[in-house]
Amino acid sequence: MMSFDPIVVTAPGGNGGEPVRTPEGRSPRRDRRGRGLRGPLMPAALPAARTRNERFEDHLQAAVDRLAELCGPAVEQARFRATMVPEDLERRLELVRAWGSELVEEPTGTARRDPDGTVVITIHRRPVEARCPIPSLLPDAVYGAVVEQWAALTGVSPESVDPDYHW
Repeated sequence: MMSFDPIVVTAPGGNGGEPVRTPEGRSPRRDRRGRGLRGPLMPAALPAARTRNERFEDHLQAAVDRLAELCGPAVEQARFRATMVPEDLERRLELVRAWGSELVEEPTGTARRDPDGTVVITIHRRPVEARCPIPSLLPDAVYGAVVEQWAALTGVSPESVDPDYHW
């Protein structure tokens, strides 16, 4: 039977460069089975790391830019915002109690006009993420939600807003 020496990790500073041994001689971030290092490439403590909410807002901005190319200056006059969940949870709970959870669809967003006439479209992050089976499809799901809300506000079908609409 072969034996291996435990892995020795040297800590930067602090203890004068003395080697630090991890429990059972293992490195907590070793490359198991050749699949690459575990964990995020950019640790959350660094300033360049982005939160899920920030990444979602980036996807929302890209979706609005894409919609503006199709619909023109009317989109630029609208306000778009992102929230975690819909704000009318009490009403939704009443609907779920009355009709059952299978019959009440989770809204991906809301579209309304302010009293001053400004269009406000709100996209709800968690329902959009729940609709998305693969994280790499999230930008398309966000765009689909934006197109749906714009179509509902203007009174047309999503396919007439964007012929490539598929959500």
